[in-house]
Amino acid sequence: MKTQITGIIILLILASCAEKKQRDQKSVAELFPPIPITEWEKTPAVNGRLPTKEEIDKGAALLYYPNPGKDVKAFNMKLPKLAYYSYPKSGKKELVVVIQIVQSKLDTMVAYRPLTGLNGASVFAHFQFLTDEEVKELMVKSK
Repeated sequence: MKTQITGIIILLILASCAEKKQRDQKSVAELFPPIPITEWEKTPAVNGRLPTKEEIDKGAALLYYPNPGKDVKAFNMKLPKLAYYSYPKSGKKELVVVIQIVQSKLDTMVAYRPLTGLNGASVFAHFQFLTDEEVKELMVKSK
């Protein structure tokens, strides 16, 4: 009898964990939906400063530094910006919207939103930023 009750409790815990994971994935997908290429410039981003906790919660930024040292600062680039992100292992490139760049003594981190939805972060070296001319050409092709 004890074994059955223990088994039922374990199953209930596992079911609860699976349900919570599903809810969390759904809320992330709702916070970071796909971005239509023609509307990439409307993607929320933070410029010229580190983001607030509220901006992190709303999805305008991903990289949060609660107690940044004086060597941690926003990278000097107007955002959002279109870039190709190169996956380090595969070399595959994906068009993304860069929403945040943070520079420190150790590295420069980039937060981005793939056009297909969700989000990610990586080091600056993995990004190839599009020029204004390349963005214009891309917009013409997407119409």
